[in-house]
Amino acid sequence: MGIAYLFAVVHFFTIILMIQEQDCQLRKSAEGIAVYTCKMEDSKINSIQSTFTVSATMEELSKALLDLDDFPLWQYKINKTELLKRISKDEFVYRAELETPWPVSNRDLILHVKLSPGPKQGEYYFSALGRPDFIPPREGFVRIPLSEAHWYITAVDQNTLKIKHSILIDPGGSIPAWLMNLSLAEGPYQTFKNLREYLEREK
Repeated sequence: MGIAYLFAVVHFFTIILMIQEQDCQLRKSAEGIAVYTCKMEDSKINSIQSTFTVSATMEELSKALLDLDDFPLWQYKINKTELLKRISKDEFVYRAELETPWPVSNRDLILHVKLSPGPKQGEYYFSALGRPDFIPPREGFVRIPLSEAHWYITAVDQNTLKIKHSILIDPGGSIPAWLMNLSLAEGPYQTFKNLREYLEREK
């Protein structure tokens, strides 16, 4: 297990502990997907913590998490992706364009994703960390300055995976924090609902 992975796992559980100590509210609970928003001491934007299960093997889920071309099929508001750097079959950096309603300016983000086995059998860790300075800003887009997502995946049985997910995202630009916080729960909920449907179609 590499140092980078150990750091990522420690960082993930640090976030979880921070969230548990913060003022968290259940914002949406449906179809076995629970989404909480949590106040952060050093940010006006709330973090998000979610829990859900999927009926899939780890092989099936990992294919979804690493299939860049299919991200727009299940990730909320993503309408275009572009590979920037391939590091390994389980790690790469990519750019995504997000669908934004008028009059909000178009957004893009750069993410460094990596899937790793956990310290115990049946445990896996997936991270998607923002790298806003990886390439220069593109004309016509506001670069998202902060995006940090962590997935902790455990196998319940041969065809069921339990997922704990946390994310902190700042869309940048002039969107007021209070307005951003009002809609935080919808993105994760729709993403995880779409992910379930995508996995069923791919079986």
